[in-house]
Amino acid sequence: MQVSANGLFTERFDTRLPRSLARLGEAQRNSLDGAGGGVRLLASPSIRWNERWFAHATVQVNTEPFFPYEAYHVERRRARVRMLQGYLGHTRETRAGTVTLKAGQMSTAFGDFSRRYSDTANPLIDAPAPYGSYVLLRDNEIPCTNFDLQHQQQVHPNISAYHCAPWESYSYGILPVSLYGVFGGEANWNAGRLDARLQLANSNPSNPRPIWASGQSAQWAGGAGWSLARGLRVGGSFFRGRWLKGLALRDLREARIPNSFCACGLGADAQYAWRRLAMNGEWMRLEYQYPGFSRQPRVHYAYAEGKLILNPRLYAAFRLGVQQHGRVEADPRRGAGHGDHASHGHHDDPSESSFQPNRRTFEMAAGIRPTRHFLFKVGHQWVRRFPSFGPRDHVLAVQLVTTLPDFWKSFR
Repeated sequence: MQVSANGLFTERFDTRLPRSLARLGEAQRNSLDGAGGGVRLLASPSIRWNERWFAHATVQVNTEPFFPYEAYHVERRRARVRMLQGYLGHTRETRAGTVTLKAGQMSTAFGDFSRRYSDTANPLIDAPAPYGSYVLLRDNEIPCTNFDLQHQQQVHPNISAYHCAPWESYSYGILPVSLYGVFGGEANWNAGRLDARLQLANSNPSNPRPIWASGQSAQWAGGAGWSLARGLRVGGSFFRGRWLKGLALRDLREARIPNSFCACGLGADAQYAWRRLAMNGEWMRLEYQYPGFSRQPRVHYAYAEGKLILNPRLYAAFRLGVQQHGRVEADPRRGAGHGDHASHGHHDDPSESSFQPNRRTFEMAAGIRPTRHFLFKVGHQWVRRFPSFGPRDHVLAVQLVTTLPDFWKSFR
């Protein structure tokens, strides 16, 4: 079990919701005055019946604000309980390697950071941008115009605002790669220097759906890695599947358009360790398809991070990240949005630049372990937007992580 406490000092708390968006949540702003904090608990119970069958779960309880990227929309006195993983597993040794099968809720097979989400495994304060910051797209509404996608950052850094005359709709954006698990099945294979995984899930990693919720569709994800040399591993991953739901599906049915629009992604990752230095990096290309667009919204992410152990109790870490948005182009031959209302949009509006501001992320942190059960971190995060809207995007954070001793019980 792990308990973490954060203290955040940032102007992100000054990003107030407009009055028209009050239904999204009563933002806690005045009482924070640029400073806030939260607590996070991770519990990971496991049961093993024999050498082949086992079960594992990871439950997260956190108060807000805890994650720096979520400091734009803090809700008053809110605590959340979420399950990250909860699955039944079976493993078997064969001549061809080790095969592990899982069924239940599990981390997405796409990407690399989802396997090291704990505060002890992450040397910095927050997750990399694709795992923590919002992209202003939605799966339950279809934008009518390029303008719908391009103007949103001026409303709120995390709110997707679509204007499809006479409709106007607001909602929080989506996390490109959520750390909250998807439901499905997964097969893992490890043989020497090679590792591979293939996953069939009920929803995509950008918007995981509960097993009882609507809007589910089959999603494929997978990845593989190869250890080239001692301390060096390279890998790649993908995901693909239909992603539109809700009103978006209704609009497709009314327009008699097949639901063939996918959320799909490709990624590459690398890890390197040498003596006291450890490095990680990822590159991602994500595409979210809508009807009525000849050039679809695409987002490219890349980050590199490093951790240098200065002595057995002290380390220093950094992370550099890039978030690049492509251009979008509406197709004047095809309608989008709310049926006939789409004809009132400006489908010939030019897309002069990226559909959202591009971002550069700079992070640094130092950590000290006074004992093996305690880790204290202090760090700084700076996000630069092109163009820039809203308050200055600096975060100074302190974090105390406590790891409680594991409890083991054997039943015979």
